[in-house]
Amino acid sequence: MEEKEFRSQLAESMKLARKQGMCLSEEQIHSFFPDIQQGSEQMGFLLEYYKNQKIGVGDRKEVEEYLSMEDRNYLEEYLNGLSQMESMEAEELKAVMLSAIAGDQDAKAALLQQFLPKTAELAKLYAGQGVMLEDLIGEGNMALLEATGQMECLDTDGDILEETEGFLGNYMMKAMERLINEELEKKNDDEEVLKKVNQVADAARELSEELRRKVSPEEICANYEAITMDDVEAAMQISANLIDSIEMEFKNE
Repeated sequence: MEEKEFRSQLAESMKLARKQGMCLSEEQIHSFFPDIQQGSEQMGFLLEYYKNQKIGVGDRKEVEEYLSMEDRNYLEEYLNGLSQMESMEAEELKAVMLSAIAGDQDAKAALLQQFLPKTAELAKLYAGQGVMLEDLIGEGNMALLEATGQMECLDTDGDILEETEGFLGNYMMKAMERLINEELEKKNDDEEVLKKVNQVADAARELSEELRRKVSPEEICANYEAITMDDVEAAMQISANLIDSIEMEFKNE
């Protein structure tokens, strides 16, 4: 399986796990990755990944156990704020959904209110993946507002409850997934920057010890092919000119 296909299947398996309450069966994992043998090193790495993502394999985990104390406190506060809101019965909810699909703004506002608790339920499925629950709920509510404004596209011929809940739920889940991916990319970028700063600092220190004096950026670049002048300048800026092995003249510049 090529890397691109592997990443795609991994993302799909994560979506399924969230829908099932943060768990996957061994059969489901095998269906996503038929080329990976049970007990192999690759399967070990895959299971470790699921474990780190708080995905239970073969058994259902309680989502709340992955919440930090800060997340728990925010969730309690959020749900308490909604506790006075009355939930609609199925028939009333269907009528509101139909009105919202027809473009009624009051119905859309009422529907948004009814789905605010659903945002918290979905956000809990993404707990422990690098984003605070408060931010997930905020992102989900923004997506819910946007989704209720686009309900005219829904088909009213089928099960209106299933159609609407699926549309709004998927819209919120995709928004939360985007937020998590953005945070992950940012984290990876930050790690790459830190890695480059450390590379420059290590090279400067090593060369300084060899020459028994502070070194210039030009000397670093000349002795280390993997380091460019831009790398040195960026490292100095990010470290606030605290790489002592590089001569002060360059720092002042």
